[in-house]
Amino acid sequence: DGSFAPAEGVDRATMAKLITYVMMGDVDATIFEGTATDLKDIDTSWAEGYIKYCYSNGIISGDGLGHFFPTQGVTVVQAAKMLLTALGYESDDRGYQGNANWSTNIMRDAQTNGLMNNINAKATDTLTRDNAAQMIFNALFANTVEPKYAYDMGTQYVSEYTKGNTLGYNAYGLVKVTATVNGISDGKATLTDIKPEGVTGLNALVNNKIAATPDVVGTSVVLYVKGTLGADGKVASVSELYSTSLATGATVVLGTSTNGASIANLTTKSNPNYISAVDEGASYFVNGESVTIGSDGNYNDVAALSKAQIVAGSIVEFIDTDNDNSADIVKITKKDVDFVTGNVTTRTKDDVLQVNIPGVLTWTDASQVSGYENLANGDVVLTVKVGTVTYIEKATVVEGTISSRNSDRTITVNGAKYSVSGLTGTNYALVAADKTDFVNTYKFYLDNGSNIVSAKQVTEETADQYAVVLDIVYIEGTVSAGTTAKGYAEAQVLYTDGTTEVKKVASIDGNTPVAATTTAGTVDSEKKTVEISTRNEATALENTFYTYSVNANGALVLTTAANSTKTVSGKVESGKPQFSAGTAIANSATVFLVKAGNKYSVYTGIANLPNGTAGKNYDVIDGNNGIVSYVYMEMTVSGTTATDYAYVTNSVFGTSYNPDTKETTYIFNAVVNGEETTISANATAKDELKKAAGLYTVTYTDNVVTTASKVTGKAITAVGGGVLQLADTDTVYTYDANTVVYLFEDNALSSVGTGNDLAATPEGYTDSVSVATVREGSAQLAVVYIVRSVAG
Repeated sequence: DGSFAPAEGVDRATMAKLITYVMMGDVDATIFEGTATDLKDIDTSWAEGYIKYCYSNGIISGDGLGHFFPTQGVTVVQAAKMLLTALGYESDDRGYQGNANWSTNIMRDAQTNGLMNNINAKATDTLTRDNAAQMIFNALFANTVEPKYAYDMGTQYVSEYTKGNTLGYNAYGLVKVTATVNGISDGKATLTDIKPEGVTGLNALVNNKIAATPDVVGTSVVLYVKGTLGADGKVASVSELYSTSLATGATVVLGTSTNGASIANLTTKSNPNYISAVDEGASYFVNGESVTIGSDGNYNDVAALSKAQIVAGSIVEFIDTDNDNSADIVKITKKDVDFVTGNVTTRTKDDVLQVNIPGVLTWTDASQVSGYENLANGDVVLTVKVGTVTYIEKATVVEGTISSRNSDRTITVNGAKYSVSGLTGTNYALVAADKTDFVNTYKFYLDNGSNIVSAKQVTEETADQYAVVLDIVYIEGTVSAGTTAKGYAEAQVLYTDGTTEVKKVASIDGNTPVAATTTAGTVDSEKKTVEISTRNEATALENTFYTYSVNANGALVLTTAANSTKTVSGKVESGKPQFSAGTAIANSATVFLVKAGNKYSVYTGIANLPNGTAGKNYDVIDGNNGIVSYVYMEMTVSGTTATDYAYVTNSVFGTSYNPDTKETTYIFNAVVNGEETTISANATAKDELKKAAGLYTVTYTDNVVTTASKVTGKAITAVGGGVLQLADTDTVYTYDANTVVYLFEDNALSSVGTGNDLAATPEGYTDSVSVATVREGSAQLAVVYIVRSVAG
């Protein structure tokens, strides 16, 4: 049924089948069904052939009364006896039967031959399926024996047992191979120091054939092949690879460092970071790749290697494979820090599963990515590329408040000291004293050496509920004889889902509504009242965001929204982060509440917002890093989109004809807002787009590009620390984690990242880089396009 059921017991019939397989492989047991036995209870058993094979070879004998009891559970000692006789031991000679100490005798020999290795069970326990697998595996590597006979007064007895080859070799040609993992190529282990040495074809048989992960690079491993032995007992030939995975061999890790100590410090006895000496001619690995030391190697000397690859957070392992207590392998793993900035998505393209991890990797074959399955937006991850495979793991999280900032540039959280990681992508500065927050609780994200790579302040779990007050008026009560009537405020509100409702208002900013006697909105701080107009007229309280709750009487409790700021009206351009004149910046998460005529609509994301002109009523809720969370505006919607950017990946185009409009449009493959798509162009725009692949500013009319202009960017001359400067200009821009970075290489989208990736973009920036920035009226970058040629 697809399950292994490791804890279930094995019956005697099943054990007979397993023994037969150990001895002969996948054999058709029906060939043994004609074998004569004195067993009376096996003729109807599914395992009849297997039982008869074992009986005829002396592996089983029944109870002496003609019973085998095939459906009864087999005990550990009974299974051990079957395997020992399969190895060649004779039951009578070894006292396995007809002897008062038969159980002790069997368990003695089982221990001596290694059958009980990793078995945690008593002799009388029923053999479980997992223990059966382990015991049979152990038997494969036990030596077979052959009894030698002598006679005493005409009685034959076993005088000695001579050892033969292993049971695994006799049955399957099973031969053990050891090697050292020298690197990973296409996810498979590259092996060196393969033993036994000198066997023709062994290297080709095992090299780059078995999957490996970065942790095994530089270690000794064991694998198994089918081979033949010569008369001298040495491997003469090999023909088949049995192993599908690597087992750990005789590897001794002498020590591991993650604090940034150089190899010189790690090998100096007087240094507190000392691990051990390093053998002359030792092998060095960086992220799974073998590197050489010397004037003609990857690094001139070990000091250069340390300077380039060892920082706080780098994992440096000293490995001893020859048991001389000195490292003959030095393994360095230097990961990057990345931030998942959106939901992880997959797709199938050309029958190949691909994965997109915003902020980490753009569309990549899933077979080349390990660890993406459980990632989510907001995760902080450590990544390393070994060969062609990128390995991803979530950073460990510690939550707490900083209790002290220490003179050694560490901080103390929950009684433990933490340093800042030196890995590329680390974005948390602990050094500046004026930035240390001793009040708020943070989640601290750690590298493999428990160094901090990022910190995020812990926020409230419950988010504010927002609503726009569209209209508010005070309804005066009617005075009846003998009563004192009280009026009430009533408001029409627009919720963030686009629905509207008229409800009573209990309070505004803690003040009780009263009829206006002077100016609507006037607050009496002593009486805790706020004046509301009794007439339906525009007031300062309207067209404004509030957070709200509903009291027990069903009336609204309103609080003026924090970070609510009015801005100027102006042109609204779909897809443009700065969606109107002024400083308001939106992104794909911004919620727009739009009044067009008498209709209210909700649009999520700047790309979904239509084009038009915003009216005077225009209120926003500023979110993190200046990106607005909510927008309310009156708007006149137009049918023309504004200028946008499109990267045309190929100047070849297709043609589409609309018989209804009798219009021809031209289809180009392009990348728009980080998505591979197509754009439609009219004849004028087509003549520009067909000239060359590259980045264009384009203008759409009813989703058709009507104008296009090739972007001529400028090289980046300086980048880092949140600041970017362009060549031949005094303009200096700032960027942050909300800045979107599109990197194009050889006319293809290479990656989609954030401002955190700017300083870490591989190979630096050259004169071939084109940059287009999108955030007018501000020095803060919203989008950066980087275009370069790999060949250059």
